[in-house]
Amino acid sequence: MISRALFYFVLVPALLPVFLVLHYVYKKDSAEREPIAVVAKVFIAGAIFSFIDIPIERVMQTILYNAYGADTVQYELAENIFGVALVEELTKWAVFMVFIWKHKDFDWRYDGVVYAVTASLGFAGMENIMYVLSYGTGVSIGRAIFSIPGHASFGVFMGYYLARAKHWDLKGNIFFCVLALIFSVAVPVAIHGVYDFLLSPVAKETDFSAYFLVYVIAIDVLSYLVIRHEFKTDRPLGE
Repeated sequence: MISRALFYFVLVPALLPVFLVLHYVYKKDSAEREPIAVVAKVFIAGAIFSFIDIPIERVMQTILYNAYGADTVQYELAENIFGVALVEELTKWAVFMVFIWKHKDFDWRYDGVVYAVTASLGFAGMENIMYVLSYGTGVSIGRAIFSIPGHASFGVFMGYYLARAKHWDLKGNIFFCVLALIFSVAVPVAIHGVYDFLLSPVAKETDFSAYFLVYVIAIDVLSYLVIRHEFKTDRPLGE
């Protein structure tokens, strides 16, 4: 049994904002709600796959450190884009491709958003638990306001392009399918990498971090507009 202290001081502050965002995205699926069991499987897979990132990120950071040195804009930008964002978004993308790409329930356009956001929030949920365990419940407020919506936003853009890729795959158009698959990784990596860079020590020293709040608001608004567009224009894939 989970102790009350663990539940109230770790799991609730770490996972409550995750489930609130997931509930919002899931409930917008008005055409055909995705099976809870499938959503839960993707969420758990996103959480488990997050552990793969730790050794890969360390290797990438070592390579980039040797290439650029520390405390430079070039290193921080490369480290946040390739050493963190690329690794993390590829992990979420892998969850989607392994569990959803050929699944029979991935049959409507908005499903791409639902499952990509679910994988992202599974990842974010485990990351949140580790942060709360390491730094206490105080970090949960900032992460609830910024990090959780951030990961959800990365998933929204990933899901948008994955739905397009599946559409073209069903149409037999390999070129557009591959192009959409590339965008399904490249766009969230770029957004995620800039997000992390704006929080880096070098960004703070060079006043780049002053744009962080504006950037976060912009990607959150764009994500909301994408969600709104996708569920309002939802239709079966391949049509």
